[in-house]
Amino acid sequence: MAFNPVEYVKQAYQNSPWVVISVAFHVVLGAVVVVFTVTEEKKEVEIPVEVNMAKRPDPPPVVEQPEEAIERKAVPKNEEAEIVTFEEDAYIPTNDPQEDLHMKRGDPTAAENLPPGATGGTSIGVGIGPGHYGTGVPSTYASRRPGGGGKGRGGGATQGTEAAVLEGLRWLIRHQQDDGYWSAAEVLAKCSELGPKCIPMDQADSYQRNYDEGLTALSLLAFLGAGYDNTSKQTLVDEAMAKRHSIGEVIKNGLKWLKERQNEDGSFTSPRAFMYNEALAALALSEAYGMTNSRMWKEPAQKAINFLVNAQKPNPQNSTGLWGWRYASKQDVIDRRDRGELDQNSFEVEMRDADTSVTTWVVMALKSASLAGLEVPEDSMKGAQDFITYVTAKDGRVGYLMPDQAGADLGGHGDQYKYHPAVMSALGMLTRTFVSHDIDDPVLELGAKWLVKDPPDIGKERLSIDYYYWYYGSLALNQFDGPDSPRKSQTYWNQWNERMKDCVLQLQDKNSENDVCTRGGWLTPDRWSLSGGPIYSTAINVLTLEVYYRYGNAFTGHEKTTKKAAPSDSRKKDAKGDKPSEPAKEDGKGD
Repeated sequence: MAFNPVEYVKQAYQNSPWVVISVAFHVVLGAVVVVFTVTEEKKEVEIPVEVNMAKRPDPPPVVEQPEEAIERKAVPKNEEAEIVTFEEDAYIPTNDPQEDLHMKRGDPTAAENLPPGATGGTSIGVGIGPGHYGTGVPSTYASRRPGGGGKGRGGGATQGTEAAVLEGLRWLIRHQQDDGYWSAAEVLAKCSELGPKCIPMDQADSYQRNYDEGLTALSLLAFLGAGYDNTSKQTLVDEAMAKRHSIGEVIKNGLKWLKERQNEDGSFTSPRAFMYNEALAALALSEAYGMTNSRMWKEPAQKAINFLVNAQKPNPQNSTGLWGWRYASKQDVIDRRDRGELDQNSFEVEMRDADTSVTTWVVMALKSASLAGLEVPEDSMKGAQDFITYVTAKDGRVGYLMPDQAGADLGGHGDQYKYHPAVMSALGMLTRTFVSHDIDDPVLELGAKWLVKDPPDIGKERLSIDYYYWYYGSLALNQFDGPDSPRKSQTYWNQWNERMKDCVLQLQDKNSENDVCTRGGWLTPDRWSLSGGPIYSTAINVLTLEVYYRYGNAFTGHEKTTKKAAPSDSRKKDAKGDKPSEPAKEDGKGD
């Protein structure tokens, strides 16, 4: 019999009606749910949504701008800028907390990015400049000119010298104490735990705190000489230690420390004044005031200058005239006599005791103060010139205490080093330059000839190194015969400059490892490093490499203020008809 499906379902329903009914009910229910769900989804998709959007404006037309030469001037003090090295492309600092501060940076004010004659910062010094950018007031300090100087001639700063300056400034920041000062006795406290130290561990106790004021001032001058002051907003990244520093804060802290150290009489050293410290501190405060015109530095600067003026010795050849300076101030000599520490003969000897080195440092401070608008008696400058005239021999060489020492070696600490007598000629040249401004003074060319006969040289076993000589020789010859001098030849300057750069750059520490504190410092000692250590060596070498822009030319825009001073051909006699006696050296140093 054939299968009949209809009959089969009918029989199943009759035999099991509850099962069939349940299955049918659930099938129908499921179908209804599916239809409802699909219908709702379709409704959601199909419901239109109206959104009102502002019409995007058409982009502005592209206008082709002519290529424009970039004029680089001093970095404005109200803007952040990175002070960096010259090796790589320009680097723009970020706020990225993951920034790698070990990374080499380029310099946005690098000399190769500047048009001829453009400025790349501001600097200070004894000269006439176009104004200190950002202060809103005229400045008597010279502007920084990387490269070839104001007349476009050679003999100026290079990428190598500028990179060395920045590395030196990094080293100085690294070794500044928390209170703002620099101390040879505490260098190791700031050295990193890794790698070599900046001074041998067995020499740590050989440095004293007696020269902290002078070393702090010398270090500050290195920053001021690069064109920065306490208001500067630039930051300097210490790549060796991966740290970022505010240059303005570094300078402000150092200046505040000096200001707080100042005694009532204007001096800085206690318990008795030491004239090297006093001259350097006065110079730093005067230049800080000259750069900022800030009242914060005006009073301490003027007090320091007043102290120098009052410390000047009387002229033994002229009862109403003035003379030079040495280690002790005039008032200190008087006080020692009054306490019974000096008999009359010793008192008279010390009252006319002066030397060429201290006298020149004081002249630098007085000249800087005068240009900053502080009060400086003309008689003080004339007295300094009279002393320098006295110690100058007939052949143009200059003595330390008197003319018959001209060209002679000086004994004292560091006798294993070669002594360079021409350093006194450099000092004498610079005093004459800043006091009389007489480019025709025959003694200047005589001195220049002595300098180029003994150019910078490291020598065997590094015993010809003399950073002090190189600094003052560079200053004197740059003024007399450099790119901005009224002279045209640059005969002496070019000979000296090439040798100086070779020696100074060669001696800078170039350790490239990270977290090593020696990088950028001048750690090799010279004849005069016994007291100041690497703080002294680094600061004075940075100043030497800033000679290209730190001081405007003193012969340009100045009238001669004194008659030509002829060299001395014999010892002149004092008012009593006696020869000035050579005082005993206090420490055997000829500097």
